[in-house]
Amino acid sequence: MLKRCIFVIGMLLVVGCSSRKSTDALGVKPQHLTPEEWISLSQPGERHELLSAFVGEWDVEVVSWRDPKANPERSKAHSSSTWILGYRYVREKFVSLERGPRYEGLGFLGYDAGAKLFTTVWMDSLNTSIATSKGLFNPATSTLEFRGEIYDPLLGRTKETKTFIRVLSKDSFEVSMVDRTARGIEFQSLQMTYRRQGGSANNASRQG
Repeated sequence: MLKRCIFVIGMLLVVGCSSRKSTDALGVKPQHLTPEEWISLSQPGERHELLSAFVGEWDVEVVSWRDPKANPERSKAHSSSTWILGYRYVREKFVSLERGPRYEGLGFLGYDAGAKLFTTVWMDSLNTSIATSKGLFNPATSTLEFRGEIYDPLLGRTKETKTFIRVLSKDSFEVSMVDRTARGIEFQSLQMTYRRQGGSANNASRQG
């Protein structure tokens, strides 16, 4: 069970909405920028404030599914997230609390002001690959929606995966992943619920 949960978590960070435009269409155009706006692209801005919701110490409940008909497999983990590099990125350190070999994951979440897209990076102790993805924020559902690709050794090819990070309250958020079977059938393969340790702590605390 633990290995499956770890494998799915390691493939995380890829979600999307089908209506998303291309990066070029979303990104800023150089001919439209003033010198001041060029400088502002290197600074954290309003969109970065959305990432404050994920800063803190978290208890994590993990539920995963091997396939559409499989019974859910459950485990627990701990996550610690903090601001780095002048409030530009949120760094997450993820550790499984299950018995067995220690699993550790390291993730980065940011906002690319030039491309006008949120970005993620993920690496862990069970892989030699680095997963990256890009996505948008849907204010109607308070959800970050990412899309990306990752090589699946079980399929022997690269596949697309989708991940949704939905803010539930100031003290909780949910990460869910949509996977595909070898026949291309989509199903929910992962759901992780993050609950802030200590309840209503100040989730906007920062480290530069």
